[in-house]
Amino acid sequence: MKFKSIFSVFIALFLFLSPACSAPSESTDETLGLNADFMRGFDASMVSQLEEYGSSFYNENGAKEDIFKILKAHGVNWIRLRIWNAPQDSTPGQNNYERTLAMAKRIKQNGLKFLLDFHYSDSWADPAKQSLPAEWDNVSSIEELCSKVSEYTKKILTDLKNEGCAPDLVQLGNEINSGMFLTKSDGTTASSIDCYSWTGHTEGKKNLLKVLQSASSAVSEIDSSIKKMIHLASSKGDNFDWWFKNLQNLKGVDYDYIGLSYYPFEEHGTLKQLRENIAYLKKTYKKQILVAETSWAWSMEAYGDSTSNIVWYEPAGIQAAKNLVDSKTTQLKNLKTQTYSGKKCVQASVQNQATVVKAIMEATSNAGGCGVFYWGGDWIPNSKIQDTWENQTLFDLEGKALESLNVFLTE
Repeated sequence: MKFKSIFSVFIALFLFLSPACSAPSESTDETLGLNADFMRGFDASMVSQLEEYGSSFYNENGAKEDIFKILKAHGVNWIRLRIWNAPQDSTPGQNNYERTLAMAKRIKQNGLKFLLDFHYSDSWADPAKQSLPAEWDNVSSIEELCSKVSEYTKKILTDLKNEGCAPDLVQLGNEINSGMFLTKSDGTTASSIDCYSWTGHTEGKKNLLKVLQSASSAVSEIDSSIKKMIHLASSKGDNFDWWFKNLQNLKGVDYDYIGLSYYPFEEHGTLKQLRENIAYLKKTYKKQILVAETSWAWSMEAYGDSTSNIVWYEPAGIQAAKNLVDSKTTQLKNLKTQTYSGKKCVQASVQNQATVVKAIMEATSNAGGCGVFYWGGDWIPNSKIQDTWENQTLFDLEGKALESLNVFLTE
């Protein structure tokens, strides 16, 4: 983590003047030769709130332009949006029904594919937090919960379809490693239901399977052409065999994709393990595999507010140096590192940001994966939104497209 202080300015000056840490001069226009249908995805879930609060996005020439036009011009072909049931205005990225509908129309108007990410919560859902929407807090049985999930899913998809902006792919929960609906909206235990995936939660595993069956069936009932995805967060190179076995290999769940979050600065495992896991999951479960979330920093000194950022030299940069290793991923030869506190650390620069994303795309493609989605690329600074991600965007602090956005361009 970092602290925004005068001390950081001296660090920045030192790194700037040091030959070992200077920004590389290579261009970011090297292409990977990916298939034309490879999913070059961008999560645009912050756009609606940022624009409401006055932010704008600019192309590489500095001209103000619709972000979706900018993204498409740079090779992006898929957009991902999360949807929360009834988010609080104070929560960053609070995509409710109305904002999702408006964004979905713009996505389709720009000729882009659309992935809708159901969190089934009023706020962030991830391995450490899976909370019921407040309106569902009083659910007292798994049957009632399944009914709520089905009704909500069908309403959202029906309205999107009627407006001509139905998603092409739907995510049934977000990073559901530990399960879903594990607490009430206030964080207290949801004792009336148990949807844990862990070994030992006999009823929980059965209940989680029922919830996923209900969500999947609801999607198919509205439009059988919409594909469905299960989303898990990478964890120390785990191939998730235990997860699928605990849930009877998702018996009765109609789904087409498995999505993995892979952040090189987290304990998500090495790039080699990601590549091997993608190949294993595809072979074992006969599904399309993609990286649903990833990112890296273009600067350690890019501060838009007084909030500490997620990525800083230590521990994030050091962890990334441990993770970004794979002898079969040629893009890693371009990765720039430095020493920080006596440890190897991945540099943060526009070029290195592009290199990291290219390496993840290469590893994914080589393993038979079908796409990579960049997360938080739109989270530029705004005085009304607390920001911990401004140094990992694909736009600078003023909203101008960075050269690293070119990683999505085809030959």
